[in-house]
Amino acid sequence: MKIVHVFKDAYPPLVAGITRYISDLSSEFVQRGHEVDVLVAGVKTRVIDLQADGVRIIRCSELGRALSMPLSPELARTARSIECDVVHLHMPNPIGEWGIARRRDDVPHVATFHAQLGKQRGLAPLYRPLQNAIINRATRVMVSSDALAASPELDGARAAGTLDVLPFGVSPKLIAPDAKGRFAATSLPGPLRVLFVGRLVYYKGIDVLLDALEMVPDAQLTIVGEGVLGDLVRARSSSGPLAGRVRWLHNIDDRGLQAVYASHDVFVLPSVSRAEAFGLAMAEAMANGLAIISTRLNTGTDWVNEEGVSGLVVEPGAVGALAEALRSLRDDSLLRSRLALGAYNRAEKEMSFQRHADAIEVIYTESLGADAASPTQRKRAA
Repeated sequence: MKIVHVFKDAYPPLVAGITRYISDLSSEFVQRGHEVDVLVAGVKTRVIDLQADGVRIIRCSELGRALSMPLSPELARTARSIECDVVHLHMPNPIGEWGIARRRDDVPHVATFHAQLGKQRGLAPLYRPLQNAIINRATRVMVSSDALAASPELDGARAAGTLDVLPFGVSPKLIAPDAKGRFAATSLPGPLRVLFVGRLVYYKGIDVLLDALEMVPDAQLTIVGEGVLGDLVRARSSSGPLAGRVRWLHNIDDRGLQAVYASHDVFVLPSVSRAEAFGLAMAEAMANGLAIISTRLNTGTDWVNEEGVSGLVVEPGAVGALAEALRSLRDDSLLRSRLALGAYNRAEKEMSFQRHADAIEVIYTESLGADAASPTQRKRAA
Protein backbone atom coordinates (compact mmCIF):
# COMPACT_ATOMS: atom_id res chain seq x y z
CA MET A 1 0.00 0.00 0.00
CA LYS A 2 1.27 3.48 -0.83
CA ILE A 3 0.29 6.09 1.75
CA VAL A 4 0.68 9.86 1.39
CA HIS A 5 0.48 12.14 4.42
CA VAL A 6 -0.40 15.76 3.61
CA PHE A 7 0.46 18.56 6.01
CA LYS A 8 2.20 21.94 5.92
CA ASP A 9 5.52 21.06 7.65
CA ALA A 10 7.66 18.01 8.30
CA TYR A 11 10.03 16.67 10.93
CA PRO A 12 12.87 17.19 10.23
CA PRO A 13 13.40 20.11 10.55
CA LEU A 14 10.34 21.32 12.47
CA VAL A 15 10.12 19.69 15.89
CA ALA A 16 6.46 19.87 16.90
CA GLY A 17 3.78 17.49 18.08
CA ILE A 18 2.04 16.96 14.74
CA THR A 19 5.22 16.80 12.65
CA ARG A 20 6.78 14.31 15.07
CA TYR A 21 3.61 12.21 15.05
CA ILE A 22 3.55 12.08 11.23
CA SER A 23 7.24 11.14 11.20
CA ASP A 24 6.81 8.33 13.73
CA LEU A 25 3.70 6.96 12.02
CA SER A 26 5.34 7.09 8.60
CA SER A 27 8.45 5.29 9.83
CA GLU A 28 6.33 2.61 11.48
CA PHE A 29 4.38 1.94 8.30
CA VAL A 30 7.55 1.64 6.22
CA GLN A 31 8.70 -0.99 8.73
CA ARG A 32 5.38 -2.76 8.17
CA GLY A 33 6.12 -3.04 4.46
CA HIS A 34 4.24 -0.03 3.07
CA GLU A 35 5.49 2.83 0.89
CA VAL A 36 5.09 6.24 2.54
CA ASP A 37 5.41 9.80 1.25
CA VAL A 38 5.00 12.96 3.34
CA LEU A 39 3.84 15.94 1.29
CA VAL A 40 4.52 19.38 2.79
CA ALA A 41 5.58 22.94 1.94
CA GLY A 42 8.42 24.89 3.57
CA VAL A 43 11.06 25.54 0.88
CA LYS A 44 11.76 28.04 -1.89
CA THR A 45 12.43 25.35 -4.48
CA ARG A 46 10.89 21.86 -4.55
CA VAL A 47 13.05 19.23 -2.83
CA ILE A 48 12.56 15.48 -2.39
CA ASP A 49 14.32 13.95 0.64
CA LEU A 50 14.64 10.21 1.22
CA GLN A 51 15.01 9.67 4.96
CA ALA A 52 17.17 6.95 6.50
CA ASP A 53 14.04 5.08 7.61
CA GLY A 54 12.75 4.90 4.02
CA VAL A 55 10.17 7.68 4.26
CA ARG A 56 10.16 10.10 1.31
CA ILE A 57 9.48 13.76 2.13
CA ILE A 58 8.29 15.89 -0.78
CA ARG A 59 8.85 19.55 0.13
CA CYS A 60 6.91 21.93 -2.13
CA SER A 61 7.82 25.55 -2.73
CA GLU A 62 5.89 28.25 -0.94
CA LEU A 63 5.57 31.98 -1.50
CA GLY A 64 5.41 32.75 2.20
CA ARG A 65 3.10 32.28 5.18
CA ALA A 66 -0.06 34.00 6.34
CA LEU A 67 -1.36 33.23 9.84
CA SER A 68 1.02 30.25 9.98
CA MET A 69 -0.47 28.80 6.78
CA PRO A 70 1.80 28.21 3.76
CA LEU A 71 0.95 29.97 0.50
CA SER A 72 1.90 27.10 -1.77
CA PRO A 73 0.10 26.51 -5.07
CA GLU A 74 2.59 23.70 -5.72
CA LEU A 75 1.46 21.86 -2.57
CA ALA A 76 -2.16 22.04 -3.78
CA ARG A 77 -1.23 20.85 -7.29
CA THR A 78 0.84 17.95 -5.98
CA ALA A 79 -1.85 16.91 -3.49
CA ARG A 80 -4.31 16.85 -6.39
CA SER A 81 -2.20 14.62 -8.63
CA ILE A 82 0.15 12.47 -6.55
CA GLU A 83 -0.27 8.74 -7.12
CA CYS A 84 -1.08 6.69 -4.04
CA ASP A 85 -3.55 4.23 -2.56
CA VAL A 86 -4.60 6.21 0.50
CA VAL A 87 -4.24 9.90 1.38
CA HIS A 88 -3.92 10.77 5.07
CA LEU A 89 -4.72 14.46 5.46
CA HIS A 90 -3.77 16.30 8.66
CA MET A 91 -6.14 19.18 9.48
CA PRO A 92 -6.35 22.11 9.58
CA ASN A 93 -4.32 22.61 6.41
CA PRO A 94 -6.37 24.65 3.91
CA ILE A 95 -3.91 24.59 1.00
CA GLY A 96 -3.46 20.83 1.20
CA GLU A 97 -7.19 20.33 1.65
CA TRP A 98 -7.86 22.41 -1.46
CA GLY A 99 -5.65 20.08 -3.49
CA ILE A 100 -7.33 16.94 -2.13
CA ALA A 101 -10.81 18.38 -2.74
CA ARG A 102 -9.94 18.81 -6.44
CA ARG A 103 -8.91 15.18 -6.99
CA ARG A 104 -11.00 13.42 -9.61
CA ASP A 105 -9.93 9.83 -8.97
CA ASP A 106 -11.26 7.15 -6.63
CA VAL A 107 -8.35 7.27 -4.18
CA PRO A 108 -9.83 7.34 -0.65
CA HIS A 109 -8.69 9.84 1.91
CA VAL A 110 -8.78 9.73 5.68
CA ALA A 111 -8.29 12.78 7.88
CA THR A 112 -6.90 13.45 11.32
CA PHE A 113 -8.56 16.54 12.78
CA HIS A 114 -5.78 17.76 15.07
CA ALA A 115 -7.29 21.00 16.38
CA GLN A 116 -9.76 23.77 15.81
CA LEU A 117 -8.56 27.00 14.27
CA GLY A 118 -6.63 29.21 16.68
CA LYS A 119 -5.55 32.67 15.62
CA GLN A 120 -6.97 31.96 12.14
CA ARG A 121 -10.52 31.53 13.49
CA GLY A 122 -11.56 34.83 11.91
CA LEU A 123 -11.26 33.07 8.56
CA ALA A 124 -13.61 30.26 9.61
CA PRO A 125 -16.60 31.45 7.50
CA LEU A 126 -14.43 31.33 4.36
CA TYR A 127 -12.69 28.08 5.30
CA ARG A 128 -15.71 26.12 6.57
CA PRO A 129 -17.13 25.06 3.13
CA LEU A 130 -13.78 23.52 2.16
CA GLN A 131 -13.40 21.91 5.58
CA ASN A 132 -16.89 20.45 5.40
CA ALA A 133 -16.27 19.08 1.91
CA ILE A 134 -13.13 17.30 3.06
CA ILE A 135 -14.71 15.89 6.23
CA ASN A 136 -17.86 14.74 4.43
CA ARG A 137 -15.87 13.02 1.69
CA ALA A 138 -13.36 11.32 4.01
CA THR A 139 -13.84 7.60 4.57
CA ARG A 140 -12.79 8.07 8.21
CA VAL A 141 -12.08 11.12 10.37
CA MET A 142 -9.86 10.64 13.42
CA VAL A 143 -9.50 12.76 16.55
CA SER A 144 -7.34 12.31 19.62
CA SER A 145 -9.99 12.81 22.32
CA ASP A 146 -13.69 12.82 23.11
CA ALA A 147 -13.47 16.56 23.76
CA LEU A 148 -12.19 17.21 20.24
CA ALA A 149 -14.77 14.79 18.80
CA ALA A 150 -17.50 17.14 20.07
CA SER A 151 -16.27 20.01 17.87
CA PRO A 152 -19.02 21.45 15.67
CA GLU A 153 -16.70 21.17 12.67
CA LEU A 154 -17.19 17.39 12.88
CA ASP A 155 -20.99 17.35 12.77
CA GLY A 156 -20.94 15.74 9.33
CA ALA A 157 -18.58 12.94 10.38
CA ARG A 158 -20.65 12.23 13.49
CA ALA A 159 -23.84 12.06 11.44
CA ALA A 160 -22.23 9.76 8.89
CA GLY A 161 -20.69 7.47 11.52
CA THR A 162 -17.18 8.02 10.14
CA LEU A 163 -15.67 9.58 13.29
CA ASP A 164 -13.07 7.65 15.32
CA VAL A 165 -11.53 8.66 18.66
CA LEU A 166 -7.94 7.38 18.64
CA PRO A 167 -5.67 8.82 21.36
CA PHE A 168 -2.12 9.29 20.15
CA GLY A 169 0.54 6.85 21.22
CA VAL A 170 3.95 7.76 22.59
CA SER A 171 6.77 6.90 20.22
CA PRO A 172 8.92 4.05 21.61
CA LYS A 173 11.93 6.04 20.36
CA LEU A 174 11.31 8.59 23.12
CA ILE A 175 10.84 6.26 26.10
CA ALA A 176 14.00 5.49 28.08
CA PRO A 177 14.55 1.77 28.74
CA ASP A 178 14.81 2.41 32.49
CA ALA A 179 11.83 4.82 32.66
CA LYS A 180 9.83 2.62 35.03
CA GLY A 181 12.63 2.41 37.57
CA ARG A 182 13.45 6.09 37.92
CA PHE A 183 10.70 7.27 40.27
CA ALA A 184 13.03 7.29 43.27
CA ALA A 185 15.01 10.02 41.53
CA THR A 186 12.10 12.42 42.06
CA SER A 187 12.97 12.41 45.80
CA LEU A 188 16.53 13.65 45.36
CA PRO A 189 17.37 16.87 47.21
CA GLY A 190 18.00 20.13 45.43
CA PRO A 191 15.97 22.68 43.50
CA LEU A 192 12.85 21.58 41.65
CA ARG A 193 13.84 20.72 38.08
CA VAL A 194 11.05 21.89 35.76
CA LEU A 195 10.83 20.96 32.07
CA PHE A 196 9.01 22.55 29.14
CA VAL A 197 9.16 20.89 25.70
CA GLY A 198 7.35 22.53 22.82
CA ARG A 199 7.24 25.33 20.30
CA LEU A 200 7.48 28.86 21.62
CA VAL A 201 4.22 30.11 20.16
CA TYR A 202 1.33 32.13 21.59
CA TYR A 203 -0.92 29.31 22.75
CA LYS A 204 1.72 27.39 24.69
CA GLY A 205 1.64 29.90 27.58
CA ILE A 206 5.40 30.07 28.09
CA ASP A 207 5.03 33.63 29.45
CA VAL A 208 2.68 32.31 32.14
CA LEU A 209 5.24 29.69 33.12
CA LEU A 210 7.98 32.33 33.42
CA ASP A 211 5.71 34.48 35.59
CA ALA A 212 5.05 31.53 37.88
CA LEU A 213 8.73 30.61 38.01
CA GLU A 214 9.52 34.07 39.37
CA MET A 215 7.28 33.21 42.34
CA VAL A 216 9.17 29.96 43.05
CA PRO A 217 12.77 31.20 43.35
CA ASP A 218 14.35 27.81 44.06
CA ALA A 219 12.96 26.16 40.90
CA GLN A 220 14.98 25.79 37.70
CA LEU A 221 13.56 25.53 34.19
CA THR A 222 14.81 23.77 31.07
CA ILE A 223 13.27 24.78 27.73
CA VAL A 224 13.51 22.42 24.76
CA GLY A 225 12.09 24.14 21.71
CA GLU A 226 12.13 27.14 19.42
CA GLY A 227 9.54 29.43 17.89
CA VAL A 228 8.53 32.97 17.08
CA LEU A 229 8.63 33.96 20.77
CA GLY A 230 12.14 32.61 21.27
CA ASP A 231 13.93 35.96 21.32
CA LEU A 232 11.45 37.48 23.76
CA VAL A 233 11.70 34.51 26.12
CA ARG A 234 15.51 34.56 25.97
CA ALA A 235 15.63 38.28 26.74
CA ARG A 236 13.35 37.89 29.73
CA SER A 237 15.09 34.84 31.16
CA SER A 238 18.60 36.25 30.87
CA SER A 239 18.18 38.94 33.53
CA GLY A 240 16.17 39.84 36.61
CA PRO A 241 14.63 37.15 38.85
CA LEU A 242 15.11 34.45 36.20
CA ALA A 243 18.81 35.06 35.51
CA GLY A 244 20.77 31.81 35.78
CA ARG A 245 17.64 29.73 36.32
CA VAL A 246 16.59 28.99 32.74
CA ARG A 247 18.52 26.60 30.51
CA TRP A 248 17.98 26.14 26.77
CA LEU A 249 18.56 22.96 24.78
CA HIS A 250 18.49 22.74 20.99
CA ASN A 251 18.81 20.13 18.27
CA ILE A 252 18.82 17.14 20.59
CA ASP A 253 18.18 13.68 19.18
CA ASP A 254 15.82 11.03 20.56
CA ARG A 255 18.37 9.65 23.01
CA GLY A 256 19.16 13.14 24.21
CA LEU A 257 15.48 13.86 24.78
CA GLN A 258 15.17 10.64 26.80
CA ALA A 259 18.02 11.88 28.98
CA VAL A 260 16.32 15.28 29.42
CA TYR A 261 13.10 13.65 30.62
CA ALA A 262 15.08 11.44 33.01
CA SER A 263 16.90 14.38 34.60
CA HIS A 264 13.85 16.44 35.60
CA ASP A 265 11.18 16.29 38.27
CA VAL A 266 8.14 17.97 36.73
CA PHE A 267 6.85 18.61 33.22
CA VAL A 268 4.69 21.71 32.73
CA LEU A 269 2.30 22.31 29.83
CA PRO A 270 1.00 25.85 30.56
CA SER A 271 -1.08 26.23 27.38
CA VAL A 272 -3.75 28.93 27.28
CA SER A 273 -5.78 28.02 24.18
CA ARG A 274 -7.82 25.14 22.77
CA ALA A 275 -5.26 25.09 19.95
CA GLU A 276 -3.49 22.72 22.37
CA ALA A 277 -5.59 19.70 21.47
CA PHE A 278 -3.65 16.81 23.05
CA GLY A 279 -0.13 17.60 24.27
CA LEU A 280 2.09 14.88 22.83
CA ALA A 281 5.17 16.16 24.65
CA MET A 282 3.22 15.85 27.90
CA ALA A 283 2.39 12.23 27.06
CA GLU A 284 6.08 11.60 26.32
CA ALA A 285 7.03 13.03 29.70
CA MET A 286 4.47 10.80 31.40
CA ALA A 287 5.84 7.73 29.62
CA ASN A 288 9.25 8.65 31.05
CA GLY A 289 7.95 8.91 34.61
CA LEU A 290 7.50 12.64 35.17
CA ALA A 291 4.82 14.24 37.31
CA ILE A 292 2.75 16.72 35.26
CA ILE A 293 1.26 20.17 35.67
CA SER A 294 -1.14 21.17 32.90
CA THR A 295 -4.03 23.58 32.31
CA ARG A 296 -7.75 22.90 32.09
CA LEU A 297 -8.59 23.51 28.42
CA ASN A 298 -11.55 21.19 27.79
CA THR A 299 -9.49 19.45 25.12
CA GLY A 300 -7.60 16.16 25.02
CA THR A 301 -5.03 17.54 27.47
CA ASP A 302 -7.60 17.06 30.25
CA TRP A 303 -7.76 13.36 29.37
CA VAL A 304 -4.01 12.90 28.97
CA ASN A 305 -3.16 14.29 32.43
CA GLU A 306 -5.67 12.86 34.89
CA GLU A 307 -5.82 15.21 37.84
CA GLY A 308 -4.58 13.63 41.06
CA VAL A 309 -3.41 10.50 39.22
CA SER A 310 -0.67 11.66 36.87
CA GLY A 311 -0.39 15.30 37.85
CA LEU A 312 -1.99 18.58 38.86
CA VAL A 313 -4.29 20.76 36.75
CA VAL A 314 -4.72 24.55 37.01
CA GLU A 315 -6.73 27.12 35.11
CA PRO A 316 -5.09 28.53 31.96
CA GLY A 317 -3.33 31.83 32.54
CA ALA A 318 -3.56 31.49 36.34
CA VAL A 319 -0.02 32.45 37.35
CA GLY A 320 -0.62 32.15 41.10
CA ALA A 321 -2.23 28.71 40.81
CA LEU A 322 0.62 27.46 38.63
CA ALA A 323 3.19 28.76 41.13
CA GLU A 324 1.30 27.02 43.97
CA ALA A 325 1.29 23.75 42.03
CA LEU A 326 5.05 24.04 41.54
CA ARG A 327 5.53 24.67 45.25
CA SER A 328 3.36 21.66 46.11
CA LEU A 329 5.52 19.35 44.03
CA ARG A 330 8.69 20.98 45.34
CA ASP A 331 7.71 20.52 49.00
CA ASP A 332 6.07 17.06 48.85
CA SER A 333 8.42 14.50 47.38
CA LEU A 334 5.99 11.66 48.16
CA LEU A 335 3.26 13.38 46.13
CA ARG A 336 5.73 13.96 43.32
CA SER A 337 6.78 10.30 43.29
CA ARG A 338 3.17 9.07 43.42
CA LEU A 339 2.17 11.25 40.49
CA ALA A 340 5.26 10.23 38.54
CA LEU A 341 4.37 6.56 38.92
CA GLY A 342 0.75 7.31 38.05
CA ALA A 343 1.88 9.16 34.94
CA TYR A 344 4.04 6.27 33.79
CA ASN A 345 1.28 3.72 34.37
CA ARG A 346 -1.31 5.85 32.60
CA ALA A 347 0.89 6.38 29.55
CA GLU A 348 1.73 2.68 29.38
CA LYS A 349 -1.94 1.67 29.58
CA GLU A 350 -3.65 4.34 27.49
CA MET A 351 -1.05 5.69 25.05
CA SER A 352 0.42 2.66 23.29
CA PHE A 353 1.99 3.64 19.97
CA GLN A 354 1.71 0.12 18.53
CA ARG A 355 -1.99 -0.08 19.38
CA HIS A 356 -2.55 3.30 17.76
CA ALA A 357 -0.68 2.28 14.59
CA ASP A 358 -2.64 -1.00 14.43
CA ALA A 359 -5.91 0.95 14.48
CA ILE A 360 -4.68 3.30 11.75
CA GLU A 361 -3.68 0.35 9.56
CA VAL A 362 -7.16 -1.16 9.89
CA ILE A 363 -8.67 2.18 8.85
CA TYR A 364 -6.40 2.39 5.79
CA THR A 365 -7.26 -1.16 4.74
CA GLU A 366 -10.99 -0.71 5.22
CA SER A 367 -10.89 2.60 3.34
CA LEU A 368 -9.15 0.97 0.41
CA GLY A 369 -11.39 -2.10 0.39
CA ALA A 370 -9.91 -5.39 1.47
CA ASP A 371 -11.16 -7.28 -1.61
CA ALA A 372 -10.02 -4.84 -4.27
CA ALA A 373 -6.59 -4.18 -5.73
CA SER A 374 -5.25 -0.78 -4.85
CA PRO A 375 -5.04 1.94 -7.54
CA THR A 376 -1.24 1.73 -7.67
CA GLN A 377 -1.38 -2.07 -7.83
CA ARG A 378 -3.85 -1.86 -10.74
CA LYS A 379 -1.59 0.57 -12.57
CA ARG A 380 1.51 -1.57 -12.02
CA ALA A 381 -0.32 -4.66 -13.22
CA ALA A 382 -1.38 -2.85 -16.40
